[in-house]
Amino acid sequence: MEPREEDNNMMLLVVVSLICVTLVGILEFGSTKPAVAEKPTILASDEPVRVILPFKPNTTPSQR
Repeated sequence: MEPREEDNNMMLLVVVSLICVTLVGILEFGSTKPAVAEKPTILASDEPVRVILPFKPNTTPSQR
């Protein structure tokens, strides 16, 4: 007596999900990255940034 095909699809989904979760858990547990940065992030520059406004079409080309 075999399970129905719909049940097999669900079982396959559950098994693949559990394998993926287990693999991610092992990889995360094995990583040695600190949760907090050791030194603060420094901005590259303090120069002002040019902000480009949304495009406004020129409806009257004769007036510039």
